[in-house]
Amino acid sequence: MANTLTTQLLEEGPRNIRLRVVGVLDTSNVAVVTLAALATYNQVGTGPTPTAFRIDEIEYSISDPLAVQLQWHATTNVTFAALAGRGEICFQDDGGMHDNSGAGRTGAIDILTTGWTAGTQVFTLELHLVKVGSA
Repeated sequence: MANTLTTQLLEEGPRNIRLRVVGVLDTSNVAVVTLAALATYNQVGTGPTPTAFRIDEIEYSISDPLAVQLQWHATTNVTFAALAGRGEICFQDDGGMHDNSGAGRTGAIDILTTGWTAGTQVFTLELHLVKVGSA
């Protein structure tokens, strides 16, 4: 078998996006890969493309000893969430998590894992995103 990384769009409206990401790793860690690119989320071509994402909430369940990092894509990626175990992080009360990656910022969200050693390791993430701006 090979590693699988599946992204499911649960909701996309004019403002909100909800993504579910399921990873099943049985051969290695996930190298840096783009999880959400701005151009993908324009209401199936009927709405504007956002210029950025804001993250309001992350729910996660990650098998031990795996860890998942979410990063803002840029010339040098910036990790904004390092996740392990199970839980929920809510950024909404603070106005959401905004991309602060600097030079080469694309607005995309990347993912990578660490900690895979052997066997099958799994994780599930649910991201609650808000579209910011429009192009």
